[in-house]
Amino acid sequence: MTTDLELKQQLAEVTTELYHAGVITATGGNLSVRSVEREGVVWITPSQIFKGALKADQMVAINLDGKAIEPSLKPSVEAVYHSGIMRQRPEINSVVHSHAPRATIFGMCDMEMVPFSTEAIFLMDFAVIPFYLGGSKELQAEVLKAFTTANGAYLRNHGLITIGKDLRKAADATLMVEHTIGILLDYKTAGLTPSTLPEKTVAMLRRFSAAML
Repeated sequence: MTTDLELKQQLAEVTTELYHAGVITATGGNLSVRSVEREGVVWITPSQIFKGALKADQMVAINLDGKAIEPSLKPSVEAVYHSGIMRQRPEINSVVHSHAPRATIFGMCDMEMVPFSTEAIFLMDFAVIPFYLGGSKELQAEVLKAFTTANGAYLRNHGLITIGKDLRKAADATLMVEHTIGILLDYKTAGLTPSTLPEKTVAMLRRFSAAML
């Protein structure tokens, strides 16, 4: 059985991975995972500490209201919506907020996600959340509202949020979004229009989008 120590180590390793993938910046972006040992507790990355070399013992325990529950480093300013998503959706055990460059571009320009690949189909229902300052009550409210049903969201002029049943799935979703949008932007840059998948295929796969979590 997985332990909290292993989860914290995974948080450190996956954060480093996403930093080297260019979707987490030195201090921008945050990841969280639900504790397996403590009811109502979430582990989240710390605030304002270099994201490329975090250690397991730097992860911060918060409650489902997003507040630190023991003396430690300061949790991310986005802690409230991380824990809030898990509070309102018990099946979700991890949240990844990144500053993925291509996803950020996509979220700013009102571009339509067209079903040019199976991955693109799973992104068609992502929400677009208006810009609010990171850590603000307005942003927290909008994120929690969107994630009552959404499985991902673009934060306008800010970044991306993905979720998953575990940290690996939430992180993989972030990387999938960035890769898929990269293909779409390449099409647009070249002045091309991508072909799309058959309507029956699109309709079928959209019904199973939750299986990606």
